[in-house]
Amino acid sequence: MAEQSKNIELSGGKIATLGEFKGKHILLAQKVSGEDKDKMMFALIATCVKIDGKPVVMEDLEDMPGPDVLKLMGEFSENF
Repeated sequence: MAEQSKNIELSGGKIATLGEFKGKHILLAQKVSGEDKDKMMFALIATCVKIDGKPVVMEDLEDMPGPDVLKLMGEFSENF
């Protein structure tokens, strides 16, 4: 099966690439988010998204403009 990916344009011309999404990504996101279930979506995004070809961590999402985060959340939820 070919890897799924989708490019999303963010503010400032940055490009977010939503990569493959598998069970292992869910397990990693659960481990990273720990007891804080509110961070689960950020953890899932961080495990599957690269911005301008670079990996993302949850702290990057916390400092990102709100509209960009909402766009990623919407795209992530809709496509996976």
